[in-house]
Amino acid sequence: MPHDVAVVGLGPAGRALASRCLARGLSVLAVDPRPDTVWTPTYGVWADELGDLPASVVRARTGDPWIRVHGDHPLGREYVVLDNAAVQAALPLDGAEVRRARLTDDEVAALRAQARTVVDARGARPEGRVADDPAPAQTAYGIVVPAAAAVPALQGAEGLLMDWRTDWTDDPEPTGTPTFLYAIPLGQDRVLLEETCLAAAPGMPVEELRSRLRHRLLSRGVDPAAVDTPLEREVVRIPMRGRGRPAPEGVVAVGVAGRGGNLVTGYSVAHALRSADGLAAKVADGTLTDADPAGPADLLREAGLRALLRLDTAGTLALFEAFGRLPRRQQRDFMSRDSDAAGLARAMWGMFGGMPWAARAELVRATLGPGRAGG
Repeated sequence: MPHDVAVVGLGPAGRALASRCLARGLSVLAVDPRPDTVWTPTYGVWADELGDLPASVVRARTGDPWIRVHGDHPLGREYVVLDNAAVQAALPLDGAEVRRARLTDDEVAALRAQARTVVDARGARPEGRVADDPAPAQTAYGIVVPAAAAVPALQGAEGLLMDWRTDWTDDPEPTGTPTFLYAIPLGQDRVLLEETCLAAAPGMPVEELRSRLRHRLLSRGVDPAAVDTPLEREVVRIPMRGRGRPAPEGVVAVGVAGRGGNLVTGYSVAHALRSADGLAAKVADGTLTDADPAGPADLLREAGLRALLRLDTAGTLALFEAFGRLPRRQQRDFMSRDSDAAGLARAMWGMFGGMPWAARAELVRATLGPGRAGG
């Protein structure tokens, strides 16, 4: 075989794996339509999940982000926004054969003739966005504004991981699909303000998110000029179940091309970066057959996703108010893609136990019932 491994797709999961394989002396073929392009999404991870990446990969730090629901819940855990160019520099591809190409499934599978192990890291939608995609998705619309303009939105918090309050509407008791404000400093006197739908099937339309964000920010006294003419805009679409079908025959899927995303939070980047070295070790010894084998924790996360797809606004707020009151170890277990079934079960049970009785009944109904449409 000309190569030990072929990695198709150089997003965080693919690049991290290719770089770690090179560090082990393996022969690597890397394929991507734009291999030199700096990633554009805003990637945030917990500081304690950076592993051995250098401090230079951090663009901005939030020492104590909060969750806001009915009360304020400081999380007591440093959150960082990544400098994408620095992350890519910390994951060099020196020595790899890099091909500039966009491959179909059949073309990915054909690489088995050129590499002992073939890895699909093309993401959840390698053919591009699917029109009227019915799959559960996390969607968000965000704007970047000067830090001074963001002060009324933050309302005293250093950063907001999730602000579930319902000032996205004038309705005092909204019943539709809930959304939250994600408000995180980006460094260089800039703040990202993003309206996020955690999960809906199909994903909530971006125009609805844009409207909710504007309503929320203006209701808090943010300057309309900063909202309507921001420094930058960002749109996020994350299929919660990843690609949702098996990789091509004989190919191993990593990241959100497979099961690398957290079904409840949508988080995937920290897991991709943390797991790359272990996957590279398996490539080296020829044992990599499944990057993220299904296990009991996946069943719990699937149940959590079903609940999120069906809970109304009041139920969702009760759920995350209970999350905010969890011990920090359980909060971490709930949010991490790497937590085991026992830790995740304790966290989910703690959330259930912290909800009012009526909300518990609603959560049971939501978990056992069918998903609902977004909007």
